[in-house]
This record gives sequence, structure tokens and C-alpha cells, in this order.
Amino acid sequence: MQMGKQYILAIDRGQSKIKAALYNSEAEVAFVNSEECQEIQARQPGWAEQDMELMWQQTICAIKGVLNKSGVNPKEIIAVSFSGQGGGNFMIDKEGKPAYPGVLSLDSRHEKVFCPNNLPRTLAFMYWLKKNEPEVYSKVRWIFGCKDYLRYCLTGKVNVDISDTPAPVNLEEKKYVIEGLDEAGISEVKEMLPEILYASEICGSVTEQAAQETGLLEGTPVVVGAHDMIACSLGAGGYRPGHLTIIMGTLGINIAVVNEKIKLKESASLGKFFMFGGAFKGVKTVTTSIGSACNTVNWVLDTMFIEEKKEAESLGISVFTLIERKLRGMEPTNVIFQPYLMGTFYNSAAKLGWTGIHMGTTREELLLSVFQGVCISMCIEIERLEKKVGRLDDVWLVGGGSESSIWRQMFADALGRPIHICKTNEVGCRGAAVCAEIALKGFAEDAHFWIPKEGGIYYPNPRRTAIYKEQIQIYKKVYDMAVSVWEQQKSYK
Repeated sequence: MQMGKQYILAIDRGQSKIKAALYNSEAEVAFVNSEECQEIQARQPGWAEQDMELMWQQTICAIKGVLNKSGVNPKEIIAVSFSGQGGGNFMIDKEGKPAYPGVLSLDSRHEKVFCPNNLPRTLAFMYWLKKNEPEVYSKVRWIFGCKDYLRYCLTGKVNVDISDTPAPVNLEEKKYVIEGLDEAGISEVKEMLPEILYASEICGSVTEQAAQETGLLEGTPVVVGAHDMIACSLGAGGYRPGHLTIIMGTLGINIAVVNEKIKLKESASLGKFFMFGGAFKGVKTVTTSIGSACNTVNWVLDTMFIEEKKEAESLGISVFTLIERKLRGMEPTNVIFQPYLMGTFYNSAAKLGWTGIHMGTTREELLLSVFQGVCISMCIEIERLEKKVGRLDDVWLVGGGSESSIWRQMFADALGRPIHICKTNEVGCRGAAVCAEIALKGFAEDAHFWIPKEGGIYYPNPRRTAIYKEQIQIYKKVYDMAVSVWEQQKSYK
């Protein structure tokens, strides 16, 4: 091995996998190791939890795995940075031990109680906890996110990044906006909120104990890192207004980088919008989501297209490869598919369903309608987003769904603008590495870490763009008509 090499270790902790990636000085992934995460636990319906101590043990495995796989000397690692799922309640006691299982953003307990002042999800959960498990509530010393807990295990320092805070913040002043806690009877939460840092700040270093557990060098600088959505945006070059990152993962998420002068009610739900801080002061992002994306496609395949899965298995190919073959060259279908398998962030009653099926509808059309339904629903959210922040012309498609050539071309056609594809799929890890690069060397537009490696550009077909423009209007009407039905169905199991 050549001497003098330097690497940034980026750790991305999702709901199903944790990845540890080593980036070289050219911002290229030199080595990556992926480990399966524990399954989400549901002790009661609507609950979504994971064991926090096990989370740390899985992080240790991921770090050791990439060190062993790469043969990189820990002395060559100049910084560690993080990306992780956001919006949860990960709580420790005054001894630094987990006070409760980690509560994920999918958890719906906050919806089960009447919470005064319409507090955001994280704080509403604390209201639920005090009402239902006061003995646990009394033990909580700090509340933070998933990656922030893992970073605490590595450094012993308690802090959060501005893109994933347990309470709303004023982005300009980097301070919590904690109105309503007294009225809700949870004023104690004010003392449970950690220091806020930018994602690109150094927040501590690897402790002696963590070094022994992970194999990292004691004293290695640790950078705060970002919410996984923001990390994906950073990894795709998102730092300039007009940039849009479409994340096609388990969830479908749109992230727009906006002018710093735009003011919304920061870090809180805005009906259908969320606003976050970025890697450093002056970078703001506004986000929308349809909820389920790739998991909707997976559910449909698992429950309704078993024959296709069997066919793919007999051919020795993935079911997605088979689908790509079957759907290649097909024109847009008039069959309307609503992809709301798990509701949406602003309408939990929304359901999955088809409209417009007739005797001549083929299985291929049904499959196409699933991809089309996810895409068009995302485009409707983008349209609404642009009414708030202006047109977004620098569009990047990332996440597991970005590997689909169907979705690549469909998004270009439906939006009527070019779609850029990242060369690497480890965009969350790359965003974490960007944070570390800024922390170590400062911000420079021409730095390797800011320029994403492009894997291709897909251009719109004007004829199909016209078709999808009409389809978008139809989808809006179908959604509006379905709302009242969904509300009536709430009482049904």
C-alpha cells in the first residue's frame, strides 16, 4: 500500500442498512462495507422502535468491516462523519445509557394523543411519553437523532446538527424555537435539547473506549454530519439555489436548495413542506414527500405479481430486470395508481389503489401504472414545491430507485427537463464525506467533494411530456375525490 494516503470515513445509518465508506482525496469511494440493521420492532400497533445498544454494536461491525476489507491503516483516516435517518426520538439518561428503545419517525404514538399547540412529532412524542410512561420520561437527560446517538457513542459529546433537531429551530440564529412546551406541561424538555451545530463542524474526537471497540485511532476528528435527506442532497451537489434532489428510496422525497432569504417556519411542518438547515450557514432546503416509493413497488410485486417473480427466478435475473424488459418502449398508460401504501406525511388516511382498469388492461399496464403513479405523485409535489421556491432546473435522481431506467426516463418526461444520475449510489455516505471535507478544509465550489460524479443524463421526450402534463391534472382530481372516502375508511381496520 502506498504511504501518505488519506481517507474520510463516512457512516450512513438507514432503517434497514448501515454503510461505512472510505473516501479518498479525489472524493471517490475507495472501500465500502454494508451491514444489515435490526428489524423494526412494533410492541404495539403503530409503534416503530429499534434497540439503541444494538445500533451501536452494528455500527462497530460496519466500521471494523470496512477497515478489515480495505486494509487501510486507521492513522490514514483524517475524519469520521455521519449521515442517518432523521426525525426520531433517541433518548439517553444522565449516565449516557439508553433511557428507552430508539423511536423511529415511522412511529405514530404522537398521533394517538391530543397534544396542545400542535407540537411537532418529536415533541409530541415526549408529551405522549410523560402521559403514558412517566417513569421513563423522568429518566431522560438528552433527546437526539439516530446518527447523533451513534456519534455520542464515538465521542462522548452530546450535540445535534441543524438539519435534524429534536425541536424546531431558527435557522439564522441557530437557536431552538420552543414555544408551547409550558402550555403542554412538558417544560422539562427544554433541558433535554442538545447544543445545535452545523453539519460541517467538528464536534469531538474518537474516545479511547470507542477506539478499542471500533479499531479507529483515538483522537481522530469526528464531524457532525447530516440528516440522510440533506446528506443525499449534498452528495448530489446540492448547495446552490435551484438544485433539486429526488430521492427514490423506501420513501419518495424531494429536496430543493433555496435562497437563504426565503423564510418559512423553520424545521417544522408547513402543511406539506419541511424546511431544514444545511451543511453551513446560508444553505437552506425545503422538502416534500409522498411517503412510500420503492417499498410500494416491492409490496405490489410481493402481493400481486408473484408469477413475475417466479419467472425472473427461473431466468436467473432479478424481478426488476425482468420488469425493465417487459415495460421497455411502452407508452404512458391511462390506468391511475395511487401509491400511498403508508399514507403521506400530511394525510395518514391516504390509501393505495387503482382507477381506470378495464377488461383490456394487461398485467404490463398495471406494472407500468405502479411506476407511473409513484413518479407522477412525486412530480405533483415538485410542482407545489416550485410554487413556493421557484423553478428548479438542476435535477438529480438518487437512491435505489434511480437504478431503474424506466423511472429515469419517466421523470425526465414528466418534469420536462433533463435528469442527472449520480455515478455512485452511496450518495448519503458521500454527503457525510462532503461535511467532513468542509470541516477540514473549508468550502470551495471547485473542490472534488462538491462536484458529483455523473452517471448519465436523461432528456425529456416532448410528446410524452405533453401526455404526462395531462396525466398530472387527472391525478390531482382523483386524489381530491378520494380524500373523503379515505376519511370514512379510518374507522375500518
